[in-house]
Formats: sequence, C-alpha cells, structure tokens
Amino acid sequence: MPKMSIIVTAYNIDAYIRQSLDCVLAQTLQDIEIIVVDDGSTDGTADIIREYAQKDARIKPILFETNTIGGVATAANAGMDAATGDFIGFADGDDIYDPQMFGRLYDAAVAHSADLAMCGYQLLDVSTGQLSDPADIDRWRAYPQETALELDDTTRRAMLRFVSVPWRKIYRRDLVERINLRFPVGDYFFEDNPFHWASILGGQRIVLIPEKLCQHRVARVGQTMATVDSKLLKIFKHHDNIRDWLRHNDQEDNYGKDLLAWTANQLSWVSQRAEGPLIRELYDALRPVIDQYDQDAIEDFGGRNGRGRTFLMLKALRANDFADFTRIVNAQSQRGGQNAGPHRPGTLVSRGLYHLKYSGVRETMRMVGRYLSARTGIGPIRVGRREVQDKHRVTNEDLIAALSILQRDIRNLRAEVRAARQDSPRREGDQ
Repeated sequence: MPKMSIIVTAYNIDAYIRQSLDCVLAQTLQDIEIIVVDDGSTDGTADIIREYAQKDARIKPILFETNTIGGVATAANAGMDAATGDFIGFADGDDIYDPQMFGRLYDAAVAHSADLAMCGYQLLDVSTGQLSDPADIDRWRAYPQETALELDDTTRRAMLRFVSVPWRKIYRRDLVERINLRFPVGDYFFEDNPFHWASILGGQRIVLIPEKLCQHRVARVGQTMATVDSKLLKIFKHHDNIRDWLRHNDQEDNYGKDLLAWTANQLSWVSQRAEGPLIRELYDALRPVIDQYDQDAIEDFGGRNGRGRTFLMLKALRANDFADFTRIVNAQSQRGGQNAGPHRPGTLVSRGLYHLKYSGVRETMRMVGRYLSARTGIGPIRVGRREVQDKHRVTNEDLIAALSILQRDIRNLRAEVRAARQDSPRREGDQ
C-alpha cells in the first residue's frame, strides 16, 4: 500500500498535462500511486496519459470514452474508488506543483496525526504569466508557520472560510472511508464546496502549511470563474447538498447560520457579475434557497455580518421583491462595484481564453452568442455545429480574433447609443 494516492483529473488539456504530470512524477515523496482520470477528452490528452503510463508504473490511467455530466466530480470519484494509499491527494491536470508539496503535506499530517493537511497556493494568469494570491490570502496571517489545529466548532468555522479547492490538501484514507467522502455528481460546478464542508466537519485535526506550493492556472488574475453565463448560478444548488449533509449528520443546528453566511458570500460574489437577464436568473435560483430561512434568520445574519448590500439582497429575496433586488444589484454595477476591480468580468478576449481552455471552441462560441444576446437584447443568437463546421474548421486563433473585433464593435455601439441619448430631447415624464 503506497503512502499516498494522487488523483490527477484531466479534460482537454493537452497543452498543459505534460508539465503537470512531470511535476507529480518529480515529487520528493516517491512512495505514491498516480491515478490519472481523463473525462472523455477530444484532443490529445488521453494519448499523453497513455504515453506517461508506459514510462512509469506508478501511473494508473482511467480513461472515460465520453465526457460525463458530472465532469471533474465523476473523474475525482473514480480516482478515489481506485485509490489504495494511506492518504489521498488531488491534482488538476493543468496546474504546477512544487516537488516538495505532497511530501510536505504527508510529513506534516503524519507528524501531527492529522486527518487533513493544507498548504497555500497562487494563481497563475495563463495570458500574462503573472502570479497573484487567492481570495483567502489574508486568512493565512493567523498561521505564519506550520500549525496543527484540533477541529472544534471554532476552528471548523475558521477553516470553512478558506477557499474550498481540494488540490492543495491531502485527506487521510480513514477519514474518507469513515464519512464516505465523495464529490456530489450532477449538472453543476463548484463540487469542491460540499466536499470541503464534509471533510472539515468530519475531520478531527488539520495541519496548515503556509508555504505556497502550487500554482493554479486561471484566465485572468483573480478571475477563476468570471463569466456571464447562467452556469455560474449552479453554485447555489450546493446549498441543498450541504444542508442535506448537515441534516444527515445532525449538524444543522450547529452550522445552519454558517450555511446561510456561505450562501450570502456566493450571492455577493455572483451578483457583482450579474447583468441584464442574468439578474432574473440569479433571483429565481436563490428564491427557493432563501425561502428555507425565516425573517429572524436574515436579521440575525445582518446583526452578525452588517446590514450592507448583501443583507439588503437577502431581505429582498425573503420578501419576494424582485424590483428591490434588481435595484440593489444594478446600484452595485453603476458604482463600479464594491471591490469590483479585479473581480469584475474582463474583456471578451480574456473570457474567451478562459472558456477555450476549459470548454473548447464550439462551447465558447455558444457562450459568445449568449453574451451578445444578453447585452444587445436582440434575442437568442445560435452558434451550433453547422455554423462551426461550414467552410473551414474554426481555430482558437479565429475565435480570439473574432472576440477582439466584437469587443471593439460593442464599444463603438455603446458610444453611439450614449451620443444618441444625449442628442435626443427628453420626453415629459421621463426619469
């Protein structure tokens, strides 16, 4: 039985997976098995995995024939089912890992008899090569050196506030089996959120290593999911996944308020990106969630977290007041947003680079159509298989060039609309 099973998940990342696998193979912790799960890639990713498996017997490939609805959750769960190590770690197949990362995590977990170990990480901008810190960087200030914590209500709440990503943590196999730890599978994203909650609430001790031992690739600094697409709203489905876990483990009374706070944090983050029709979709996605809390719970949240913008959005949702909700969201947009700087959506090109990486050309073109539809108000713009395959095969370069042109044209159109509004006489009764 190896000391650790490292599960590498992959999908259409043939440009990056060699570097990632080289990082994992170069780990100072050598007593490992490397389970590489490909979720039905349509590029050369699976061939590269086969190539590496022939070179090193520690690599065990699991290659799905077609892409699954569960995506990375299905792939990660398949890896966990096959894992035999004393600890389980995860690696995104396009990220970069320090050679000492898994060894440091393993040694710390063993030394402190911990169920979990977690290190710091950085974000790597794929377009500029610049490194930046993630959203939880300030939370590390309380742990300037290697620190072991007994997980009680206080420390669990502190750990729940860290970014939930699993690929900078390791998990003791006993914990995984004791609480049947798995990623929820469904047509949604952000599966690491309920996984994070279950592991923190189910574990007994965690050790924190503040060193930044991995680099996570993103399209733009601080913008791991900067999108105007309604898929962003699927994060709220995890409210019920987490709630169900709390109920099953008799923890809802202890952590119900924390779950509302988690929902509010996601609302604050997503609402900064919501424009046009997405505001209605955001409202509709949250109404059944907030209906599970009475007015006292909302007021209690305001008392503990302040009665600012997020509290006001929660009140509007609880009162079923879409007009007030829209006013609050739009007021944020008109001000430029609280902390809007790096967190607001970027250019079409930066979004396009992100979605090309994770979704491919065809799906990115569909996203462009939805983007234009939302902002022009001219109705659905269909970008389907026929359009993609007519005349010639669309390349990434074609799409980036088209996005640049669209970005320019949208700026010109906005300037023309502003000029027309200034020139046209205001009608009586207009506000």
